[in-house]
Parts: sequence; C-alpha cells; structure tokens
Amino acid sequence: MNTKKVLFLHKWFSLSGGVERVHQNLSIALANEGVVSEFYVYDITGSKKAGYEKLIETKIATHPKQNSSFVAKLRHLFAHIKKNNIDVIIAATETANILAGLCALRFPSLSVIYTRHCAFDVSDQKLSPAKIKLLYNFYSLTGGSIVTVSGSLQQELLKNIKLGRKHVEFIPNAVVDEQVVVKSLTTTDSFESSEYFCAVGRLVEQKGFDMLIQAYAKARQINAALPKLIIVGIGDLLEELQTLAKSLQVNDYIEFYGFTDNPYYIIRNAQAFILSSRHEGMPTALVEAMYLNTPVIAFDCPTGPSELIENGTNGFLVEANNVEKLADAICHYEQLRGKEIAHSVNAFEYQSVARRYINEFSG
Repeated sequence: MNTKKVLFLHKWFSLSGGVERVHQNLSIALANEGVVSEFYVYDITGSKKAGYEKLIETKIATHPKQNSSFVAKLRHLFAHIKKNNIDVIIAATETANILAGLCALRFPSLSVIYTRHCAFDVSDQKLSPAKIKLLYNFYSLTGGSIVTVSGSLQQELLKNIKLGRKHVEFIPNAVVDEQVVVKSLTTTDSFESSEYFCAVGRLVEQKGFDMLIQAYAKARQINAALPKLIIVGIGDLLEELQTLAKSLQVNDYIEFYGFTDNPYYIIRNAQAFILSSRHEGMPTALVEAMYLNTPVIAFDCPTGPSELIENGTNGFLVEANNVEKLADAICHYEQLRGKEIAHSVNAFEYQSVARRYINEFSG
C-alpha cells in the first residue's frame, strides 16, 4: 500500500469550479488506493469563502491567515508541509503552481505536480502568455511533473518548454465514477422540469453563456417549440446574462438555476447538454454529460471538445464562437437522441486516473 501523503494546493476554492470538483474526485480515488490527501487553499476571502466552507464539510483543509503578507503566508505553507509530513503537492491554477515551485525549492525531496487546465492565451488570466510560458520552463527545471488535462495542451506545452520536456504528461481529469450515475438518478434539490436543454458552469466570460443565449434565441426564431434552457451555475455575470436574455425576448424560456450539489440529475434528464465555452482545458461537465449518455452539442473551442466529440457520431462539434452554427445545431438536437456515448469517456474514470497520478509521484 502506498503511504505517501498528498496536498492539493489551490489559490482559491470556487463553489462551482470544475478544477475544484475533479480534485475532490481525485482525492476520493487516491484514498481508495491507500493514499491520504488534504487541501490547502491560499485565498478564502469574499465570494471564495463559500466554496472553502463547503470543502471542509467533507475534506481535511487548511488556509493561512488572510490578512498576512505573502511572505507570512508562504512561511505558513512551508510549516504546514513540514508539520504534516507532506510528500506530494498537486497544484491547480497559476498562483498555486508558483507556490508549489517555491515549495519545491524549499523541500528538494518533495514531489511536485504542476497542472495546466487551459490554454496559454485565455482572456481571464492576469499574466501574459509569454510570462506563463516562462513559468512552465521554470517548473520543468524544478524536477517536478507538469500534467496537462488534454492531449492538445500537452503538445502546446511541449512546443514552449526548452528544457525538461520529459516531465510533461497528459493525464485525464478524474471525472466519472459509478457514483455519478447513482446521483443522476435522484436529485438533491427536488428538481422538476419538463423537456429542457442544459448548460453547466461558472457564469464568467470563459463559459460563453452570452453566445449560448444568442444562439438559443436564434434557434427559437426557427423553431418556437424548442425545449427551454436551464443554465446551472453561479458567477459575476448573472445580471448581465439575465438582461441579455430579456433583450432577446427569451427570458421566459431560460432558467438560471444557480448552484447545486447534484448537477448530474439535471444533466442526465436534459434533451441535450450544450457547451458554449470560449476556451477550456478539458470540460468536466461535457465529460459528465457524455458519461450519462446525454446528447452533447459543443463549440470546438481550444482545448478539449475535439478530443471527445466526433461530429455527428457522438455529438455535434460546432465551429468555435459561431453563434449561427450553434443555433443550427440546437435546432437539430433530435438527431443525437438514443446514441450510446458513455464509452467515449472511459479514460476519465476515477481509479484509472488516480493510478496514473500515483505512478507519476512514485516513480
């Protein structure tokens, strides 16, 4: 039995974040393999506090004093690693990766896994693509592993890392497990609805819900009998998206459902799951929808969807950011009914992913 102790390191823990969800999944899978894990969250202020409070209901987690300086917080992290005999860090998001790199310098025997969940040029990053590329060159020299969540992300990193390319690996996210199916059979929110489409994600620019609403409005102009649209998630753009729906006269047909512990029931019973993201790493909710055999329609955004969907075979893959083509795909959703597509995402099964991570930090 592996006795290594893993620390999941996060900048913050969003209530409805996909990265946050897959790391919780991975911690469960690691436990099944005899590996103990816990979480360290750097920032729990403001809107991020709710996610952290939800996390500590089921996981061991800690954080530094929020009014401390960066140096004081870093010292707290170092002390936590030493006191709790941490053997492995798995970091998510760039702030966490930077902190993990500093930990690697402080503790040479520490195994560090840096993860990349999105392309270099995403719109909501504070650092420029050039600086991020430099950071990954630094990570590669610390002796740690760099894990990407899609094959295309791996290739992008390999093009930009000069040394230490052997440390770059593609490992799928831990997304699917039999418990996903179990949860999908019963809703925790007493959710009831007739026919509907669904989309799941944070209400932020990256997820492209503005384009989805525009496409849905165009689709309804073609076919007014289309199912309603349920958008599951929370975020800063809620009012803006509601205003857009009203301006396009589809607000009566769109429901902003908010956060739920169990999106799987809503996904399973949807007529189709729609992904309208401007960019992704590997979209968690899309993988979950395919695992539940829900018909899927997705923008061919960088990166992820094209590695999952063969257009017309196990879903519709639509030209990225093309609202007209997304509207057309929505109108033809019935062509996707009855397809068995769960096998397309077997690589995302919890335990197989956990074993690959164990191989990564035990090698």
